[in-house]
Amino acid sequence: MSAFTLIRNAWIISNDDQIGDLRRGSLLIRNGEIVQIAEDIEQPEGCDVIEADGFLAIPGFVDAHKHLWQAALRGICGDMTLLGYFETIRQNYIASYRPEDVRVGNYACALELLNSGSTSVLDHSHCIITPDHADAVVEATLDAGIRGVWAYGYCPVWESDAFRKQEDRIADAYRIRQRYFASDDNLLRMGVAITEQQLLPFEYTEMEVRSALDMNVKWTAHTHCGNGAAPISRGIYKLYAKDLVNELAILSHCNEFTFNDFVMMNEVGAHFASSPDSEIYMGITKPVNFIEAIAAGTPVSLGTDTVSCMSADMFANMRLTLNFARHQINAPAAAGFQAVLHQKVSVRDVFRMATINGARALGIDHLVGSLVPGKRADILLIDAGQPNLAPMTDPIASLVLQGQVSNVDTVLVDGKIKKRHGKLVGVDLQKLNRELSASHAYLQANTHVEERDLAHEVDRWSDRLTEAAVDA
Repeated sequence: MSAFTLIRNAWIISNDDQIGDLRRGSLLIRNGEIVQIAEDIEQPEGCDVIEADGFLAIPGFVDAHKHLWQAALRGICGDMTLLGYFETIRQNYIASYRPEDVRVGNYACALELLNSGSTSVLDHSHCIITPDHADAVVEATLDAGIRGVWAYGYCPVWESDAFRKQEDRIADAYRIRQRYFASDDNLLRMGVAITEQQLLPFEYTEMEVRSALDMNVKWTAHTHCGNGAAPISRGIYKLYAKDLVNELAILSHCNEFTFNDFVMMNEVGAHFASSPDSEIYMGITKPVNFIEAIAAGTPVSLGTDTVSCMSADMFANMRLTLNFARHQINAPAAAGFQAVLHQKVSVRDVFRMATINGARALGIDHLVGSLVPGKRADILLIDAGQPNLAPMTDPIASLVLQGQVSNVDTVLVDGKIKKRHGKLVGVDLQKLNRELSASHAYLQANTHVEERDLAHEVDRWSDRLTEAAVDA
């Protein structure tokens, strides 16, 4: 394989204000780095060439909130609320998970992300039952070749947990950091996913966050997740009061955040990830308050959340985000029979949420999120000749309003081709599907799902997690 790859004659969407968009341009990659973008580039000797006439070249999507391990449970959550998901997936099924189940689940979902055009992800990995589970899920994600942050999930699993107390779990996170993530220059980086705030006594939440700060890694938290379920995620003010929230924090959901909340978190550099697909589906209430976020000048990133409930399709998530944000902003005027004269959220705003904003949240915007010389080559080639995209006037509008996963022809991560001509490269899908089906069958056969009154589920869960976290 040549050190050089030339993508030639593409419609380049750089996502960078200085470079802008090139209606017909070329992009030169050397050893995974973008080294030149221009209308015409001289082809180096021995260079690999990708002819991209009729294609858009865009930055890879960045999925800022995802739980990859549940791929074997697709379709199980059809009509569940958030509390039903907690009970069924996070309590019952998870207790049956073996290391091989988290391995194949994470690998399969990482491939789904790559196939969909997401080249980077924040994996909120709350499936760590034993150290062997941690090893398996990290190795699977590394094998998939996706970029991003793998966040060690501290949430205890009481029915089947090898850790006697929460300190043991945190010690294992340090082991994982040393074994797999000693360098921060790798494609995948270490992170921490704290237990839902207020499910454990605050001293444990503080301990979890301090471990991330000590390792100098990103930490993420389900935060202010909406009416009814919100008490499980309302601990952010206590963390803020102790100066534990800074630019390493990625706060997911934040459905109840007000203008003042956004301003307060902006001041310390915290980041935000909205998952409108799951937030509406699960009855959490509305997605992030875009009126307040925009007024506060808060950049929001996007995630596709839980693989057991929804797909990794960032095109669909961009559309839902755009439509909900516009509805939320425009509804008061419409209710008063006033004409809406302009849109405050543009298609390019939403495209940035799915790319550069997510890269900033993950702390990798110096590497990806836009096509700029000096950045790494995480690039999608979008087939603009497909019936749903042609003819094309405004490429960003077409991507956000009409784009589909089927339009993703080619995916490069760090200059390496992961998908070409609409097919994943170097993946034995038949073998993967056999392993995923075997995992699904095992989990179905070995999981007892209890039917319980969900009205007090949060209290029950909090009590049992606290028992699991405290040394008996």
